[in-house]
Amino acid sequence: MKDLKRDTGIDLPVTLVSVAAVFIFVAFMAIKPEGTLNAVNTLFDFTTAVMGVPILWFVFIGLGFCAYFAFSRYGRIRLGEGKPAYSLFSYIAMMICAALASTAVFYSFVEWSYYLVDPPFGLEPFTQEAAEFSTTYAFFHWGFSVQVIFVMTSVAMAYAFYVKKVPVLRVSAVCEAMMGDFKYRKAIGKIIDVLTIFAIVGGLGVSLGLGVPLISAGLGRIFGIEPSFGLNVAIVVAIAVIFSLSSFVGLEKGMRRISDMTIYVAIAFIAFIFIVGPSGFIIKQTTNSLGLMFTNYVKMSLWTDPIGSSGFPEYNTIFLFTLALNYAALMGVFITKISKGRTIRELVLTCMIGISLGTWILFGINGGFALNAELSGLYKFTEAETGQIGVFGLLNLLPGGIIIPVIFTLLAIGFLATSLDSAAFSLSAVSSKKLDAQGNTNPFLRLFWCLVLAAVPLSIMFADAPFSALKTLCIFLSVPYLFIIIGMNIGLFRWFKEDADKLLKE
Repeated sequence: MKDLKRDTGIDLPVTLVSVAAVFIFVAFMAIKPEGTLNAVNTLFDFTTAVMGVPILWFVFIGLGFCAYFAFSRYGRIRLGEGKPAYSLFSYIAMMICAALASTAVFYSFVEWSYYLVDPPFGLEPFTQEAAEFSTTYAFFHWGFSVQVIFVMTSVAMAYAFYVKKVPVLRVSAVCEAMMGDFKYRKAIGKIIDVLTIFAIVGGLGVSLGLGVPLISAGLGRIFGIEPSFGLNVAIVVAIAVIFSLSSFVGLEKGMRRISDMTIYVAIAFIAFIFIVGPSGFIIKQTTNSLGLMFTNYVKMSLWTDPIGSSGFPEYNTIFLFTLALNYAALMGVFITKISKGRTIRELVLTCMIGISLGTWILFGINGGFALNAELSGLYKFTEAETGQIGVFGLLNLLPGGIIIPVIFTLLAIGFLATSLDSAAFSLSAVSSKKLDAQGNTNPFLRLFWCLVLAAVPLSIMFADAPFSALKTLCIFLSVPYLFIIIGMNIGLFRWFKEDADKLLKE
């Protein structure tokens, strides 16, 4: 074992403990699904009740820190030597694909319907006001607020890796470096590693749990076959092969090319919907929603509904913020890896503006198209049996016949594969003791994590256990990242004070 650790640089204890913890939980879901679901739902209710308001304040105040990172003198600090490793298009494309995955592709058509049926601020369902806020809240949930969490993690990690020369891309390594000579820093670091791996594996397992039924519905529409367990297994295996090959050959040859191609297809697809769909309505609804979001940003950020107690903030805003905390380590590691040669300002603005704009365009066009179909009576999405069936019902309204479902299904596969690829890299970085000269991890370790990422949803499907339990537990486990990110940024500002004058003179 010592030889293996020396030759590969793999942190075997962290890897084995993390994988064991994931599959023990999966086993509990298989053996006692109802009891496990009840337990994690209790944890979720406790988490939102105790930590909901602090999380809202953290995200709201964090926007100010992101602006400070970008526009203060520290924004000029360059992360690593040489020119940027990727073009601006590839840089933005990889960020968007890693952040959105098939989850956003699905929700861009669907999320508005949740808020039309169950609107915020005590509005009546299916009213004009509810319709106006339906896409507004989707913009808010997937825009600046989520990117705040990613930026505050990424800037601290990138500064540690490129400026302070922390040798590995691990949240724990950054925290240990910031803790200095603290006696228990190694033990705390191991706990952070296990939490990180569990959160990433669980979160991406949930993405597969959402994306696979969507792809299955697409294949059913294309080939006229009924979705089944066997088809879901075949889809997971096929996607696993794609992102395993992509991860094995590396970011430059693998994910960059797939993400570029995915974004090109996404641009063409949503442009087609915009052109042949209700363009005027889409423009007006998107503009109106952005206006409502910006004018109500403070209210939406801090709304807790203490009088009405509708549960809207807990099950929507707080839920999505905690889900973003769950992805914080993944995005922090991945954004750091692709940001070599960029300044802090470029990292912040690309993440905050690039991902947000991409999201608003995606949700504005797809969501506007779907909302218009609902309001005009062309297709009652809110009455669809499932969200996946509803999406393909909407696509039937478009000209082009079977070509449209084919393109959409390929798009869902592309987003999911690239997101899982970024997750495999992040997991391999967390479980590595060293990186190679180019900052890459062991390709066989990346392949191992690809297999784990595929095995988790397959196990849940085989046991016919609820994916919601895995997602809900991940929300509970994400809460420590609130404190980890706060601690990382306290350490970051201490490093700024020590290093900035020297760095800004160079």
